[in-house]
Amino acid sequence: MVNGPNIDRDRDRLEVYGTIVLAIATLAVAWCSYQSTLWNGIQTFRLAESNKYSRLAQQKLIQSGQNKAMEEGVIINFVDAVLSKDQTKIDYIIGGVRPELANILSNWLQSHPLESASAPRHPMIMPEYEAIMGQRLDESQKMSEKAEETFRAAQVANLNADRYSLFTVLFSLVLFLGAITTKLVRINVRLIVTLLSAIICVGGLIVVFFYLPVAHLG
Repeated sequence: MVNGPNIDRDRDRLEVYGTIVLAIATLAVAWCSYQSTLWNGIQTFRLAESNKYSRLAQQKLIQSGQNKAMEEGVIINFVDAVLSKDQTKIDYIIGGVRPELANILSNWLQSHPLESASAPRHPMIMPEYEAIMGQRLDESQKMSEKAEETFRAAQVANLNADRYSLFTVLFSLVLFLGAITTKLVRINVRLIVTLLSAIICVGGLIVVFFYLPVAHLG
């Protein structure tokens, strides 16, 4: 830059450059704010899903415990009937329980537990019953895993929202520097501030469009 007739031309060029930087920074602020809002929404829905799966896991676990407690009472009465050789009670219990439990009781009875030393001591240690209990616990475990997975997704969404908020502040800084530039009289200082704002703006754009994930509406 030199003093003289060229100073007005230099000032006009800087105004054009500054206007371009401000326009780009304004669009970047709008984009980052929009993305931050979308990622916050994703975080909210993921947290809701995590709470839902966590609640279902607890329900499955409670139901499993309740079913086991009721089945223990049935099995105790059934074993007592077998020991007392009350066939009427045996038939009544087998006919009144769920089919899967009835099959377990029948299979245990057919193993002749009173005569065979190798037979299971009671129906609850039958492989079939242990398989049913394992299936119930697996359902609860699957719900817990889904809850953990969606919670991690919510954490990622929160991190992305925070990053876009950070770049919103960064591009707002560019707007601030652009506003300062219009009040500067010395061309050299004005050039330095314009270059600084342009460097910050370009660097921010590179990170935003090449490294940050993009959330889509819906």
